[in-house]
Amino acid sequence: MMLNKDLVDKYDEIFDTYPDIKIAEHILKLIELDYFLPYNATFYCVTNTVNKSFEYVSKNFTACTGLSREKMLKEGMEYFWSLMHPDDVNLWIRSLQELMQFTMNELTDEQRKKMSYTWNYRIKNNNGQYINVIQNTTPLQFDEQNKPIIGLAHYTILDSKIDINICA
Repeated sequence: MMLNKDLVDKYDEIFDTYPDIKIAEHILKLIELDYFLPYNATFYCVTNTVNKSFEYVSKNFTACTGLSREKMLKEGMEYFWSLMHPDDVNLWIRSLQELMQFTMNELTDEQRKKMSYTWNYRIKNNNGQYINVIQNTTPLQFDEQNKPIIGLAHYTILDSKIDINICA
């Protein structure tokens, strides 16, 4: 299977920016796998916390939300955050702060490399309705202080009628 040039360019960007990444083949396989995955209520992204960008957004993003995958890639996390329910933003950011404090202060470098994080919130879909999102992120690359900077995030969409407390 031949990947299109945009996907290869995105892949190359990751490694030009972070030449120490040791899982290059794994990320390429995720991008290739997206072609074969069926449409369902889950999408995934390769996240870059340094640039607040998405290095890759799977095709199911549009299937799950009705929103533009291209806009996610172009405008990054700030666009995605703009979709969040206003009541969820402060709880979500506080959860992230606590997770990062725990990660950086309570875990060894080896433990940190084995962690996976889960939290939830609501985002507005293309119909203007808020839908529940459960996000699971696994760090793939760390900076010099062993803070996660590149991650693989899986997002599962649940019915908007389900009332879920924000937690991490």
